[in-house]
Amino acid sequence: MTLEEKLQTIERVLNVEPNTLTLDTLLADTVEWDSLNILNLLIEFTVWRTDLQFDNLHACKTVGDLCTLV
Repeated sequence: MTLEEKLQTIERVLNVEPNTLTLDTLLADTVEWDSLNILNLLIEFTVWRTDLQFDNLHACKTVGDLCTLV
């Protein structure tokens, strides 16, 4: 999965406009960053990494953290 694909997936799941998130975007500042969308991302990302857990995603502070994790 490329970085661009990761960003597109995150934007789609969080329901934000394309190309609005950067690696430095703070997830806490994103209204859409909630437990439901963390679960949605977990489902999306387990296609590429089956060992991901909710706590791994919840601990991420930035979009870049998410991209690095996956």
